[in-house]
Amino acid sequence: MKKLLLFPLLLLLAGCWDTNQPERMYYLLGLGIDYKEGQYEIYSQVVAFTNIAKSDQPNPEATQAEVGMAKGRTFDEAFFNLYQTMDERFFLGHLSYVLFSETIAKENKVEPIIDSFIRYRELRYTTWAYITDSPLKEALLITPIINKSITLSKLSDPLSSYNQSSRIRPIQFRELMIHLNEPSHEAKIPLVEISENWSKEDGPDPVYSFKGISTLGKNTGFKGNLLGDDINGIQWLNNKTERSDITVKTEEFEELYTTTTVDEVRSKITPIVSENNVQFDLQVQLVVQTNEMLNEHKMELLENKIEQQVKKEIKQTYKASLQFDADIYRFSEILYRKDLKTWKKYEQDGKIPLNESTIRKVDVELVKVKGERIISH
Repeated sequence: MKKLLLFPLLLLLAGCWDTNQPERMYYLLGLGIDYKEGQYEIYSQVVAFTNIAKSDQPNPEATQAEVGMAKGRTFDEAFFNLYQTMDERFFLGHLSYVLFSETIAKENKVEPIIDSFIRYRELRYTTWAYITDSPLKEALLITPIINKSITLSKLSDPLSSYNQSSRIRPIQFRELMIHLNEPSHEAKIPLVEISENWSKEDGPDPVYSFKGISTLGKNTGFKGNLLGDDINGIQWLNNKTERSDITVKTEEFEELYTTTTVDEVRSKITPIVSENNVQFDLQVQLVVQTNEMLNEHKMELLENKIEQQVKKEIKQTYKASLQFDADIYRFSEILYRKDLKTWKKYEQDGKIPLNESTIRKVDVELVKVKGERIISH
């Protein structure tokens, strides 16, 4: 009799019938989004965790990822068209990064796509965002050098390399959404390209490389790209810079050029409000390290050259950004937070007018220099 009474209770315990088996799901790691001829194109990078789980170096004979493509008149329609080509359920919770094509940025569709993204409860705000002018399919098929796990690539795990060289700072959806929802903000998104700097026995080994940044505004959309040396000044006004380098010309030394490591950056931007004008004073303090064996005179000379080079790079970046009316150093936002009354007086569509005289003064100071010194006789 007791057994008959327990039987209905056992039926209640069987509550896992509608769960999804992990081995019967496809996992999205990276996503590429383009817009051509009035249609969205999505490129999904699906990974096989059974081939890479519990190992930083997966089986070289196993396929780490495949890329599927689908089109649609809307972003959501493209996703549903992709579902129709798949054998199993598609899980979005492991999405690590999104590659927006430059066309998507220029068509001002980055923000609407992000709005669509956040409606999927599986997706996270910690997803990394990038822009590229390279073919999306080729970009999503790239794997790290030395057969490292694809989950450790420069795009899915950018902080590892950023901590060693902080020239271009990566950005997550959370921060990007903040920048695109404030009138005085502009977002700086890393611009990615496919590089062939590396090779292996059977030929080139393509990798990701950050070649610059793209700027997007709340009301203006895509503004332009900063490339090459024009991006160098940004790192000196970013307190999140972890580590970088600076090279100066040293005709007085044995070598014509000297490269110094920057271990810490402290910066401050102060608005200077006059009767009919707003300008900004920039203050930068650096902790640097040099491997040069220098006497006191040459060390002082090197410090002066570093300070002058940092000033030059800050001004060069600012001047280049003015060509497409970008507020690269967030002057409008800083004035908005420190002096709202003055911001309201000068702002136009959420941004104060900028010109070459907007920067009143740049002060650079080396607060600590680590290096080898020798005593001159």
